[in-house]
Amino acid sequence: MKQLYLTLEDKEKELREFIRNYGQSRDNESSLQQLCTEREERERERWSLLRHARDEAERSLSLAAQLNAKELQLQQAHEQLQEARRQMQAAGIGCCLSDQESLASLPRHSINGTIPTCGAGVVTAGGLTPGSIPHHPPGGGGDRGSCSADSGVRVSSDRESGATSVAGNLSDSTDGAPTIAIGDCKDIDSVSLASTVPPPPPPHMYQSSLKDCSPTLSPLNANNFSRSIDPVSLSRSVEQLSSPLETEPIAVGRRSKQSSRPSSGRGGTWGSISRVFARSRHRNKTSSLQETSEHSYEPYRSWSPLTEEGYAEKLRLLREASSIPMERWRAPTVLAWLEVALGMPQYGSKCAENIKSGKVLLELSDLELECGLGIQHPMHRKKLRLAIEEHRNPQLVRYPCIAQLGHTWVSSEWLPDLGLAQYSDSFAQNMVDARMLEHLSKKELEKYLGVTRKFHQASIVHGIHLLRIMKYDRQALAVRRHQCENMDADPLVWTNQRFIRWARSIDLGEYADNLKDSGVHGGLVVLEPSFNGDTMATALGIPASKSIIRRHLTAELDALVLPARYVVFCQMEELQAEAARVISKHNR
Repeated sequence: MKQLYLTLEDKEKELREFIRNYGQSRDNESSLQQLCTEREERERERWSLLRHARDEAERSLSLAAQLNAKELQLQQAHEQLQEARRQMQAAGIGCCLSDQESLASLPRHSINGTIPTCGAGVVTAGGLTPGSIPHHPPGGGGDRGSCSADSGVRVSSDRESGATSVAGNLSDSTDGAPTIAIGDCKDIDSVSLASTVPPPPPPHMYQSSLKDCSPTLSPLNANNFSRSIDPVSLSRSVEQLSSPLETEPIAVGRRSKQSSRPSSGRGGTWGSISRVFARSRHRNKTSSLQETSEHSYEPYRSWSPLTEEGYAEKLRLLREASSIPMERWRAPTVLAWLEVALGMPQYGSKCAENIKSGKVLLELSDLELECGLGIQHPMHRKKLRLAIEEHRNPQLVRYPCIAQLGHTWVSSEWLPDLGLAQYSDSFAQNMVDARMLEHLSKKELEKYLGVTRKFHQASIVHGIHLLRIMKYDRQALAVRRHQCENMDADPLVWTNQRFIRWARSIDLGEYADNLKDSGVHGGLVVLEPSFNGDTMATALGIPASKSIIRRHLTAELDALVLPARYVVFCQMEELQAEAARVISKHNR
């Protein structure tokens, strides 16, 4: 019995020890969980501060660009004043006015460098009188504007395109989705007034009129696109990017001067600095790399883009590189461009080791990009290839603002505006930026981005079409959306959220939330001819038995969409007429 009692006491001691250890482990787990929560909160605060710093940096850069534009305009006005004084002195007329009096006596348009025309655009001709500008009929070249301060007017080519819808079904017949028509189009050079001064239009000057159409209504019909119809097409696939262009665009006027424009005409290679912040998914990988390299020096880790000093240094390098051809870039500039401008810091180490100049980068093939930089992902290679080709031929860039729209903007802003936020992760992982949207194919949508539904594909197609109409200027797009925020007008630029509010405003609140993640947005509703009341009713989830509600929806939708479609139709007719005039003039 004594032995049993002793054994029982030992077991009780072991049990008490186990209970004590278990309680300590529970306390440790709770404290560890609390520490993890605090760490996540600090991480969120850190990235919030970084986003705020990014926004402030973008704002400061925009203000600096505006200041430079104003200084250029003032300098040109002063040069015009001096020239006028010299002419007056040469003619024997006394010059008794001071600089301030002379500037005050000049017309306002000669100081600002802009002369309004009868069209929707604004043509700049600093110091020129309206009578010195040739007349253009409505819808012609003079109807569009070129925003740069200048003392002369020249003719340049500003590629426009018209799109006509032909039969092409993008919907499955069994899923009840609407029939989507995809159209072919022609890319024709048109005549516009532009300045002889190389600098491009400042980023704060918009053209809010819908004067541009997509060269191809859809990137999904790339297989059916005929280059024989489109002799001046500048849109190339990623396979064609490594080879020279097969055809040259039609030269209109003095085309040779376009090749002298500096690379800053594309709004700067570093564009939107928000690309550097799209690295949250690589955070663990980056931290592990830093831990393993604490005792070893690596060139590309000497200053990180997330540190204040390194980030400022890279921005300085990118500002300097914006006016220098890529073949003259040095290794630090190439690294800064890859990490900050393109938002691809995970390839920085290989770039620092193998790419010593911009000339070397320009000469790399796709296989060398994969081996030298370790870019295994085909979409990442395509992104880098498109950016390199843009620097190889800067005069062929059709949309100066396209470089400012990085993959962070596409995944976090553009897709939710389309009502396709469910694809944000796949677009972010594939680093799809605006350049890639311009060259996106149906195969890439399905294979890499996971967009298999035809209706969602059509939504993305028309979203890209809208970006082309707006010349990839997100600020101009934001201005137009703000103008129709509280009124039922201009549905072309409406977001998915705006259509949900519109559905509630027409007494369909019980169905409005069904539009979330549906892909319904203004570009699809207006630019797709087959989109009608039944299509919207299907997206809203209104049963076919409720015919009264469906008729009410059809009436409201027609009242909203038909005027916008008529405007787009008239603009396409103007573009086609202008294209026909340019072709006939070129043939003569």
